[in-house]
Amino acid sequence: MRGIAALAVALFHYNISQAPHGYVAVDFFFALSGFVLCRAYLPRWQDGMGTWAFLKQRVIRLYPLFLVGLLVTTLSAVSNRYTGKGDIYSYEKIATSLPFNLLMLPSPVTNTLFPFNVPAWSLFFELIANLGLVLVLFRLPRLALLALCLAAGWWYAPVVLENEGGNLGAVWHQLDTSMVRTTFSFTAGVLIARLPQPASRPAGWLGVACLAAIAAMLLLDLPAIPPAHYDLVCAMVLAPLLVWIGARCEPPRFLAPVAWFLGEVSYALYAVHWALMEPLRYFKDDLGFNPVLMAFAYLGCCIALAWLCMRWIDVPVRAWLSGKNERRPRAARSEPGELSHAAVAKSAIGG
Repeated sequence: MRGIAALAVALFHYNISQAPHGYVAVDFFFALSGFVLCRAYLPRWQDGMGTWAFLKQRVIRLYPLFLVGLLVTTLSAVSNRYTGKGDIYSYEKIATSLPFNLLMLPSPVTNTLFPFNVPAWSLFFELIANLGLVLVLFRLPRLALLALCLAAGWWYAPVVLENEGGNLGAVWHQLDTSMVRTTFSFTAGVLIARLPQPASRPAGWLGVACLAAIAAMLLLDLPAIPPAHYDLVCAMVLAPLLVWIGARCEPPRFLAPVAWFLGEVSYALYAVHWALMEPLRYFKDDLGFNPVLMAFAYLGCCIALAWLCMRWIDVPVRAWLSGKNERRPRAARSEPGELSHAAVAKSAIGG
C-alpha cells in the first residue's frame, strides 16, 4: 500500500488528472508511520530508550534520502533556465534557501517551505511528529489519544471545507494546518497500534482488496462528491481504516515480490520523484507524446532512480551511520539490537 501511495503522489504531481486525489497519500503515510513507529519503538522506550537515542535513529533513517532528493531536485531546478522552462529560482534564492533546507528546516525566504523539493514538507513534519511521539504520545492512554485525534480533526475539517480540498501543507501560511493534519493522522496510527493486534496476518485476497482500495482512493475522481468531502473521508476514515486492516492481512504469495519491492523503494520514490517531473513533462506537454504512455514512462523512471538511490546511497550510508551510532569496535561480535548491513537493507522502508 505504501508503494502504491508513493506512485500516486508522483503521478499527481506529474499529471493531476491521472491521480486527482494523490495528495491524500500523505495522510495515509502519516497514519502508517504512527502505527509502525509505535509498534517498533514503544517497547524500546518502555525499556529505557531515551529521546535523543530515538531521534538519532530517526534522523539516520530519514536524512540520507532526504538529502539525495534535495540535491537532485535542486539540480533539476537550476537546469530549468537552460531547458526553456524559465528562471524559476534565482541563484540568490537558491543560496539563501538551501542552507535551511539542508538542515531539514523550511526556507524563510520563500513562500514554499521546501521550494526545490516541495513534497519534503511532509518529511519535516514527520520529524516533528516523531519528537511528539517520544515526548507525548507514548505517555498518553488510548482515551487521550482518541481525544487528541478528535480535537485535531475538529480543527482540520473546516479548513479543508473552506479550501475546497485537502491538498494543504507545503506553504508557510498553512503551517498550522500542516500541524493539525499531521497530528490527526499520525496520532490515529499510534492509536491503532495500541489496540490489540492479531497473532498472525494471513495471506489472501483481503490483502489484494487493500491494494485495490488504496489505488481507487487515490486515483478515482467522483464528480458527484465535492472534493473537500471526498478528501476528508479519505484522510479521516479510509486511510486509518486501511492501516488497521493492512495490519491484519498480507497479499497472496504470488504478489509478495512486487509488494515487497514497491514497499522498499517507496520512500526513495517519494524523495526523488520531483526532480523528474519537469524533464518528463517536456515530452508530454511540448512534444505531444501520449499522456498515458508518458505517465508509465515517468513512473518507470521514478522507480529506477529511487531503486538506484536506495541501493547505492541510502542502504550503505545508513549502515555506516548506524555503525557510528553504536560506537562499537569494528571487529566486535554483533549483539541483539545492532544493525548489520543486511538488516538495514532488509528494513530499508520499514520505519
